[in-house]
Amino acid sequence: MKELLLKLGDHGEPSTFNKGILLLNSFPFDTSGDYKDVIFKIKLVISAASPVTRDGIIWTNIPTDPSVMFNREKFYKNPIDNSFYKDINLTLSINKPGVYAYFASYRSAETNKIITTRKYYFVVQPSLDINGEYLTLNSVSIQSVVSKWMGPLKDWDNIFQEISNKGYNMVHFTPLQHRGESNSPYSIFDQLSFDPNLFESTKQVENLVKKMHSEFKLLSMTDIVWNHTANNSDWLRDHPEAGYSKITAPHLTAAIELDKALLVFSTQLEKLGYTYNINTVDDLLNIMDGIKTNVLEQLKLWEFYTLNVEKTISQLKEFLVSHPCESIPIIQLTQSQIESLSELAKLATDFCTDGMGFGLSSRHGNELNVSKFASVVLSYIKEKPQVSEASFENVLSESDRLLNEINLPLYRIYDTDVSVILEQLFNRIKYLRIDDHGPKLGKISIESPLTEPYFTRFDDPKTGEEIALANNGWVWNGNPLIDFASDKSKAYLRREVIVWGDCVKLRYGSDPKDSPYLWDRMIKYTQLCAKVFDGFRIDNCHSTPIHVGERLIDAAREVNPNLYVVAELFSGSEDLDSLFVERLGISSLIREAMQAWSEDELSRLLRRHAGRPIGSLKWLPLDDFAYPASCEPEANKGEYERVSEIAIPKFLAYQEPHALFMDCTHDNETPFQKRTVEDTLPNAALVGLCSCAVGSVFGYDECYPKLLDVVKETRSYTFGDNGIGHVKKKIYALRNELAKSNLSLQAHEMHIHHEDQYITFHRTNAKTGNGVFLIARTKFADEGAEFSLKPITFHGSKITHEFAYTLKKVGDPKASDAYIPSIPVEVQELESPQFEYNPETNETTVTLPKYFPRGSIAVFRTQYLDFNEELDKYLQEGAIEASKDLNLYDLNALLYKCESEERDASAGRDGNYNIPKYGHLVYSGLQGWISAIKDAINENDLSHPFCKNVREGVWSLDYIVNRTLKYTDSPGIQRFHDWMASRINTVKGLPFFLRPKYFVLVLGIAYEACRFRSLSLLSPMFHEATLFVQDLGLTSIQMIGINRSASLNPFKPVPSMAAGLPHFSYDWARCWGRDIFISLRGLLLASGRYDDAKNHILAAGSTLKHGLIPNLIDSLRNPRYNARDATWFWLQSIQDYITVVPDGEKILDENVKRRFPLNDKYVSHDDPEAFSYESSIRELIYEVFARHAKGQDFREANAGPMLDRQMKDEGFNIKINVDWETGLIFGGSQLNCGTWMDKMGESEKAGSKGIPGTPRDGAAIEISGLLKSSLRFVNQLNKQGLFDYTEVEKEDGTKISFEKWEQLVGENFERVYYIPMDDADNHKFDVNPAIINRRGIYKDLYRSGKEYEDYQLRPNFAIAMVVAPELFTPKYAVGALRIADTTIRGPVGMRTLDPSDYNYRPYYINSEDSTDFLTSKGRNYHQGPEWVWCIGYFLRAYSYFYSQDSIVKAREHNNTKKIREQLYRDLMYKLEGNKKWVKSYAWRGLTELTNKDGELCQDSSPTQAWSSGCIIDLFYDFYDTDKNNL
Repeated sequence: MKELLLKLGDHGEPSTFNKGILLLNSFPFDTSGDYKDVIFKIKLVISAASPVTRDGIIWTNIPTDPSVMFNREKFYKNPIDNSFYKDINLTLSINKPGVYAYFASYRSAETNKIITTRKYYFVVQPSLDINGEYLTLNSVSIQSVVSKWMGPLKDWDNIFQEISNKGYNMVHFTPLQHRGESNSPYSIFDQLSFDPNLFESTKQVENLVKKMHSEFKLLSMTDIVWNHTANNSDWLRDHPEAGYSKITAPHLTAAIELDKALLVFSTQLEKLGYTYNINTVDDLLNIMDGIKTNVLEQLKLWEFYTLNVEKTISQLKEFLVSHPCESIPIIQLTQSQIESLSELAKLATDFCTDGMGFGLSSRHGNELNVSKFASVVLSYIKEKPQVSEASFENVLSESDRLLNEINLPLYRIYDTDVSVILEQLFNRIKYLRIDDHGPKLGKISIESPLTEPYFTRFDDPKTGEEIALANNGWVWNGNPLIDFASDKSKAYLRREVIVWGDCVKLRYGSDPKDSPYLWDRMIKYTQLCAKVFDGFRIDNCHSTPIHVGERLIDAAREVNPNLYVVAELFSGSEDLDSLFVERLGISSLIREAMQAWSEDELSRLLRRHAGRPIGSLKWLPLDDFAYPASCEPEANKGEYERVSEIAIPKFLAYQEPHALFMDCTHDNETPFQKRTVEDTLPNAALVGLCSCAVGSVFGYDECYPKLLDVVKETRSYTFGDNGIGHVKKKIYALRNELAKSNLSLQAHEMHIHHEDQYITFHRTNAKTGNGVFLIARTKFADEGAEFSLKPITFHGSKITHEFAYTLKKVGDPKASDAYIPSIPVEVQELESPQFEYNPETNETTVTLPKYFPRGSIAVFRTQYLDFNEELDKYLQEGAIEASKDLNLYDLNALLYKCESEERDASAGRDGNYNIPKYGHLVYSGLQGWISAIKDAINENDLSHPFCKNVREGVWSLDYIVNRTLKYTDSPGIQRFHDWMASRINTVKGLPFFLRPKYFVLVLGIAYEACRFRSLSLLSPMFHEATLFVQDLGLTSIQMIGINRSASLNPFKPVPSMAAGLPHFSYDWARCWGRDIFISLRGLLLASGRYDDAKNHILAAGSTLKHGLIPNLIDSLRNPRYNARDATWFWLQSIQDYITVVPDGEKILDENVKRRFPLNDKYVSHDDPEAFSYESSIRELIYEVFARHAKGQDFREANAGPMLDRQMKDEGFNIKINVDWETGLIFGGSQLNCGTWMDKMGESEKAGSKGIPGTPRDGAAIEISGLLKSSLRFVNQLNKQGLFDYTEVEKEDGTKISFEKWEQLVGENFERVYYIPMDDADNHKFDVNPAIINRRGIYKDLYRSGKEYEDYQLRPNFAIAMVVAPELFTPKYAVGALRIADTTIRGPVGMRTLDPSDYNYRPYYINSEDSTDFLTSKGRNYHQGPEWVWCIGYFLRAYSYFYSQDSIVKAREHNNTKKIREQLYRDLMYKLEGNKKWVKSYAWRGLTELTNKDGELCQDSSPTQAWSSGCIIDLFYDFYDTDKNNL
């Protein structure tokens, strides 16, 4: 049993790359029993909370019980469960080969109606065997035979023996059924009986096939003919409804009349003065004049196309007599219909035929609805001032005019069709009678009419009336999805069908009810053949109506599930080919080498069908799938189960249909006709070595001179010594050896090189390194200049000569009436090429002998040196084991490190690797490589700059090994380094052209091991999470590592969090107080990194000064205290830590050494006063409240240009105080910016230097929310006995309790921040109606320096909603969130300003230095650009308030689960841009910000800690709720 994984897209469609079909490749399984065992399990992975999960069902026609007969139309339910952070898995079990389908249904969020997707198909290939020995499809070699040329049945054993001796393992028979009067195998007289001249019974045919298996080791395949029957089939006389006649297909009436008129004209040529012998074009042109005069003019075919004006006028008169004009409804006409008669005619045609238009069913058969026509005419007259009144005469006159206008385009269509008829007749007659490449049929007679009859004619045995049934054929460049005998085609009338006069086209209709006898008969015929033979070749497959093919192939598989099905498709479209393959379950598509018109085209066909290119990149899960990380993966069970050490099944991707590549089919002209007979050998060798099924027609190997006519040829086969059969046996022996050595269809690789007359072909087993190399010198024509092939150099390969031959024509075929002659040829063995081995370069040079004429081949065995089937296993195993000692900081070094971090770690020596013509990797670690090469792997792009670089040298391999050396002071990295170094050193020893493949393999396996280990070390939430959540979780590892220049300790490197990469990754710019504590819950607590969280909390606590946590931490060396909000995010983090971490309250007792003295004196970090006393976290918390309660008024230490060269001097003055009427904290000024929106103006040119873009002084809403949260927190701690402090002293010396302070904030918050929707409520709130821009929202600020800034809509209110939801009236909150959702939510982040605001500027370009005060030097950083971290808080608030509101309603209707699931989908929909962002960009994180509507901002930090952390918070909310069953 093989397990495969298929990801589904958001709407249930397969989410996979490439084009083609979902092909489940053949492998050995038991086909002898009742198919009770599962052969394939398809694991469907459905993204959590995707649209398809809304009342979603996966419907599949795979029977749940293997004993139940497959019914294509019977679909079984697989309901889709739902989750927010875990993907949904469904498993489909398949027991039999064939074709299966699934579709999805789900409820639309927009219409609330059920949506059903189209069907998607799986093609499960059969498992062939000969006498119990498995035959991979790439080993299939087929010989086509025409039974009527095989002689009497007693001689067939000799032919089978000959076929077997040549190395074939399957015989393709043209139909063995009873043939019709033409004696063509494809014109079947009786589908239900075999040829009575050969077989007495069906049992005899069955025994023949069994004998082929047992004695000759040959499988059998038959042509199956569904589209036509012999023109003289007896059963057709009794059931003419099975064909297309004027009764069953009235639209063919005109074509039937034309065909008969042409036949009559053909018999009257002499009487009419025309010649019976057409020898020249002039003769033909004379005949064409006769067709115009005596056929087309007499037929008056226009009567089928047009309206009969007189008849319609007469009908109108009758109608008007009984219907007064005033009673006839008037319709509304457009101005163009009033002014243009042609426009009115279009309306009348559509309106008066109910949109059906006109057809060709009978003469004068086109009619209008007279009552509607009267309405059109009267409406027209009413609008035309020049028509005086709607009198009887006026109506008839205008009607006559309009009817003639309606007929005008119909006459044009008729004229066009007549031109086509004449052109087709001219070309066809010319081909049949005149052209040198045509049959030159000679004299015209009753037996050989002027042109082939399109219809078979006979008298109905019941009525005696003549019946004309359409003959079958084919239409050049026709649409295979349109039945060319249906009313959607005029091919029969226009004489576009290349007709087979001995075959009547069968009419199945839309279902069995339309032609019950035909359906029943053809099902019996199909099942008869399926019981007897091992395979079908569907004849004329492209003309088989899809629904017919589906039902009949299903009937065949009912009796033989393991049927091998091949087909020839002339659709002209790969998409249409795939459609037929997936709907019918075609195992192999026939491709033809003899269609190649040049060596170059033959090379192209070989590249397509010979196998994957040598050195193809192996697909791995990498970062495309969520990893199961809750336990160590078991050892790999084999390549079908997994492709790497990660416990993810092999991925089911689209593939091109499997090919059956024929060197020559029974429909192809022979090499002697199209090229030269000498080309028979190189053409056969090139096709024979392809990694696909191959085949040939009997007579090709024997060098028959011409394509044999299956209708007229009556002679028998000759075979024996003449030809290339013994060489083909050797070629097939080599291909079978290669195929058996590796049963995987994808494991066979090739390289094709074309140089003038030479084509070289190297096929290898990618697992063992064994291969075959062929040099073929073609001979497409006798003429041609001599050309010598340069010596061929093999790198890192051992070469041994197998054989070399040339084919020479030594005579001309001898005429015979009884036997089909061969062209006398001689296969001459050639001298072995010369070999020269250079041990220094490990290269072998092969030089062809001087005599190697056109029509020659040379074949060698090859073996890569230092390569065996254990190589793959060695390179792919051990990484998971080697990763066991890695910690999260090791993984940061192995996976990530941007340029500045890598240089920091190497004292500036090493940066990220630069791939020529690609550029620098974004990370030095493995993620950088995977991001660069993943698309190349998926597309197998061996021309990618990475592959070129690796082929040219080992620099990149050395880089990987050498860079990890500097981290090997970690035992975990040392162990992993040793694993990587051993594998990479092995890869370095391989031939250069294999290096990219195996280097990619090692990189991929190493990356997967590190990714797995990372996820396994994170909290359980990430172990089974969605890919998106796992990607976000990995940013925790991305952002936290050990740097030399940045730390949480000024005296030694310890792990620290980067605010973002690469802009905020090292030195003073790495650690920011605000960023760390906004990110901490998501990146550290949700991920289970409790020690890291504590270390960051403690380190920041150490720096507390002025009651503030610094904005810039700078390794505790030079912290900067210009942030009013960082302190409150720090307190929120402590609260989160205690909530999340087991025994988290113990952090309150942790002591930290204070960076500065208690008097706030500035000292350097190495001053004796620094770190000279300790405080507990509990004490620091109180200090924050105490210092704020008294107010702060200080000037930044070291103020001036050295600290901030943009800020004005006044901006360094910091003032913070509490307004004790509201309890809110106020601070800042118009010259500094103390919240996260901290962009300072920098442009002297624009006059903005020192003027903040967003000063946000006053009481910022998020600080007020954080204050309330912190007060609630300390009050709760106090009640739990964990916080002894109960009050603080105010600036005036009075005291206030924490409870009273919290109460003050709670009572005043909404009053001062909410802007009511209804101005009648203004008196309830502190608002200035003159300033209000938008109602129903929360102010961003309260009492700022510019009053209008208070009223701006920004995303900060959502922070307050999350941390202190109790401050908000749910009704108001929901309304504000709804406004924000439609106004400021972008595809990836939140717009930082209402687009209706005058200051809205959504494009951040930091390099702009213009005179624009608002945007120069990026002053609009927070004035419209869309910040990603804000969407996390917004969605958390949205989730909280919408769910609170919805749960009340849900409980009323008892559907809480549905409401919750809808919230999942709603949130996931809003995160769609973030999911795409992580997947699309090399940094594998979420960007800092985007420009308008999610557009990439080049100045944004491409991966930012808080962007990921805040969205992880959202998922953690749901995870935590589920974990605690809340």
